[in-house]
Amino acid sequence: MESASAAYYERRRLAFSAPSRAIATSVVAIAITGLGTLFAVLLIPANSGTPGALFYSALAMTLGLLITPLVFVVPNPKAALRADCLLALAPIYWLLLDLLQGVYAMDSIDPSEIAGGFIAIGVFCSAAWLGALRRPWSPPGFIIKSVSRDFTTNTYFAAAVMSFLIGMLRFAIPCNFDLVQMFSYAGQERWAAPWGRGQLGGWDAFLDHLQYFGYLLPVFTIILTRYVGWRNVRTLACVVMSGIMTLFIAQSGSRRVLGVILGMALVFWVLSQPRLRVKQVVVSVISVAALLIALQIMLEYRNVGLGVLVGQRNQTASGLNEKQAMFEEQYLRVDDNFYRLCQVIQLIPKSFPYVYHRYIIYVIVRPIPRVFWPGKPVDPGFDLPTALGVEGVSYSYSVIGELYMSFGFLGIAIGGWFYGRIAAMANGLLSRSGTVATLLVYSIVVMALFAGLRSMLDLLLVSYVVLVWVFLSRFFSATRA
Repeated sequence: MESASAAYYERRRLAFSAPSRAIATSVVAIAITGLGTLFAVLLIPANSGTPGALFYSALAMTLGLLITPLVFVVPNPKAALRADCLLALAPIYWLLLDLLQGVYAMDSIDPSEIAGGFIAIGVFCSAAWLGALRRPWSPPGFIIKSVSRDFTTNTYFAAAVMSFLIGMLRFAIPCNFDLVQMFSYAGQERWAAPWGRGQLGGWDAFLDHLQYFGYLLPVFTIILTRYVGWRNVRTLACVVMSGIMTLFIAQSGSRRVLGVILGMALVFWVLSQPRLRVKQVVVSVISVAALLIALQIMLEYRNVGLGVLVGQRNQTASGLNEKQAMFEEQYLRVDDNFYRLCQVIQLIPKSFPYVYHRYIIYVIVRPIPRVFWPGKPVDPGFDLPTALGVEGVSYSYSVIGELYMSFGFLGIAIGGWFYGRIAAMANGLLSRSGTVATLLVYSIVVMALFAGLRSMLDLLLVSYVVLVWVFLSRFFSATRA
């Protein structure tokens, strides 16, 4: 694939650059989000604890978050993949989708605490728009250097092979490179495989970082299709490598990881199209629907293993029951993030103090292996299951809940602004560079932001993939030199 044409690059620059009237756009975005929040609060019923009771509130909040991205999308459909637009839409998926479906009840949560949850979403998204529509930060120099040039078809294929081999070490080393044993565990439940580890980890924690190389395989596959088409042997090899890597990652039961790596490929594919025609739109919609179904299947089967889908374990009664339960499921479950957010608001600061800087430190020091720092913090200073008297589980309450437990609503505003600044930086990078590598890095960053709405740790961990690309770029640049 040659460099993008001047006309194509100009359309992309216009779609992803900051609006000409950034201040006015920010005011409108904040006002619309505020109205959505207001109606969401006003529509909270007195009997708000039953499943489905918050449908109209969630719908009002969803519309408030949806309108501003639509303003960008109408003149250019690709603008739906602007980093700030995806960031505004992320709460709909992570926090509101289950409410719209009436998946769970808001047990023991007062209407005032539910209102606090909607207000928290509104504050975060308003602050994000405020940060996103200002002049962007310049990306670090090492990232700019990594996207300043494109590579040949053979180089991208070599990068894919290298990523596959390094990424598979995560699973091969614990099995002593026994391929039969490796693939036998791929269909079993999430905790059965030898590459699983405890919360604190040890030397094996280093292996976790190797799988980030595998995250790039679907994107490399799309790049090869743009260069040489689907029927080329190198493309087919990338498809096989991507499928194998996806199988092993899916075994872990981590839906967000699978969503991130396939989402990166989809974002790259859409943005690499010179023009979005009906065919591309249909393929995109079908791909998103297929991804959501795949994530639902992972949720249903991760505790028994995907092997029951293909008859592994001789289709025991348990496996048959799990398969039947999947087809009877009426919802696309995400998580009870909104419910847990409201619980955090209920408990802090009434029963527990804010954690202040401890959560930020907990996130920042995450990359440091515990073998080098045995006393590294194991939690951010507050653990919701422990506070509720529940053992053996972990709860997610979104980055909004994490920011609230740190500094309250002020923390939510600061965090939303920070996320918005990252979105602006990503948009700025894409609007001023036309290389394939720029599209690749942009795809990683926007999916890091989307996953980062679930937790700031996810923002950090997915961002490691950018460092993987920087390493590959430098390695192959040095090889070519």
